[in-house]
Amino acid sequence: MTRKVFNLILIFAAVVLALTGVFFGVQEIKQRQQKQQNSAIQATQTASSLLTFPGQVTSSASNSSSTPTGPFTHPTGMPYVQGTQVVDGSGHPFFLRGAQIESAFNYINSWQAGVRLNNILNSNVFNAMVHDWKMNIMRLPLSNWIWAKDTANYMHQLDQVIAEANTAGLFVVFDLHDDGKAGSPYGDNADLPKAEDIPFWKAIASHYKDNNMVMFDIYNEPKATTWPQWLHGGGTVAGATVVGHQNLVDAIRSVGAKQIIVVEPGSAGGRQNGWASIGNYTISDPNIMYSLHVYDNIGYDAQQDDALWGPILNHHPLYYGEWALLPNGYGIPGYDHCKNIVHSQADQIVQNFMNYMTSRNANWTAWSFTTYHLIMDYTNFTPTTLDIPWTCGNPNGRVGMGTLVKQFMNAL
Repeated sequence: MTRKVFNLILIFAAVVLALTGVFFGVQEIKQRQQKQQNSAIQATQTASSLLTFPGQVTSSASNSSSTPTGPFTHPTGMPYVQGTQVVDGSGHPFFLRGAQIESAFNYINSWQAGVRLNNILNSNVFNAMVHDWKMNIMRLPLSNWIWAKDTANYMHQLDQVIAEANTAGLFVVFDLHDDGKAGSPYGDNADLPKAEDIPFWKAIASHYKDNNMVMFDIYNEPKATTWPQWLHGGGTVAGATVVGHQNLVDAIRSVGAKQIIVVEPGSAGGRQNGWASIGNYTISDPNIMYSLHVYDNIGYDAQQDDALWGPILNHHPLYYGEWALLPNGYGIPGYDHCKNIVHSQADQIVQNFMNYMTSRNANWTAWSFTTYHLIMDYTNFTPTTLDIPWTCGNPNGRVGMGTLVKQFMNAL
């Protein structure tokens, strides 16, 4: 072999080796890029799953079978109204029974002071409500005024709370508290739906429209003076433009939210008259649950309770959004909640009312899963009791109907 040929062979071999190295180098780069892409996709999917509400139906979960939870069957799909009952997406009736929890979400002074929401709104509380107390719903008061002032932070914290509550197995009823304590510039002189509530409900409903485990209680204890004003609004009060409950319902539906909407009569029904005089002023929407709050009249008999529902009874689902035998309320209204209660009859009064609600297939959220109302502490969630000495109207009394509620729920 001549030196010239030998040199050509060496050059050819070097070129082959170089090309081989380039080929494998390119393949390694491609593999690294693919791994990076896969990691990015996985991270995106993980983040997306964290942002997916536990109650939201997805293509992979929509056909899953229901799982019994305590006395309840966990519903599939989005609950809706069918006749006088609440049913799940498969048409199976079920009942909503739980408690309310107030927080800095509806008290502007607490929000501005930086009171931590997770002191009372956290997984430990929600799991205790579900597993120990057999509850499946929480009523959560909100403020449109705090939301408007600190929207991004408000929604971030609300998302965290809702995700934890839903994961524990709790439906959440958003309840608008638009009053002085919630930050209304109109104070407590315009406690009725107003123009500023419409953008709030549109935003909340749009944000949660794919969450099967939320509902909307559109105004807490409104003080509309007549049924026409209650339904359609009109006029001004203390400088606020008054809108009707139908306007708020329409605002929620306008963004595609299909969840159950809760409405309360407030002052339109007259003091202690509830829905008795509503006549034809009902909401034009098929997915409405009508609500009452019971404190002063906790000792009514079944006939008196029925009368408060008027034409709503036997035609729509019933919901007691707030109720309690409350010995430790504040001020004169607090004293009114228990002034006619004989201590020795307190337990039976609570038991009778829970039996009544069951007999009418009513949904309810008791007031409230906080100290010292239903629970004594946030460590063991020891229930309060009425079987100790107490004085009506003493706000410092560590007394409540917790033991009776817990026993009732666990016996279902």
